[in-house]
Amino acid sequence: MADNSRTMRILAKISIPSLICTILAGCASSSLVTGQARDAIAQEEVVIYFIDRPACHYATIAYIQVSGGYFTLQSMLDNMRRDAAELGAGGLHVLHTQQSELREFGGTAKAIHCLPG
Repeated sequence: MADNSRTMRILAKISIPSLICTILAGCASSSLVTGQARDAIAQEEVVIYFIDRPACHYATIAYIQVSGGYFTLQSMLDNMRRDAAELGAGGLHVLHTQQSELREFGGTAKAIHCLPG
């Protein structure tokens, strides 16, 4: 049960900033945790794999989706990176980005953890 409680605390930490962002700026971010969340790490420690695929074998911790509200690609990636860091993911594998007619960015990424060996 301790793992479920920890996962719920992590999800609450992610949901609160996402809710504030949605109310204030119209952006929406969601995370679907599919693997084992880890202790949170510093956002700067999360490596973004945007063009290249990760060179390591990895476990997927969560899928992160952002739908609009970000007017630069960098601000969208920073939001995804923050969400990945809160899940303890050392990597963010960007799967898809798009820019809407309103010039807002959205996209999907995997929060990942590189496996040893």
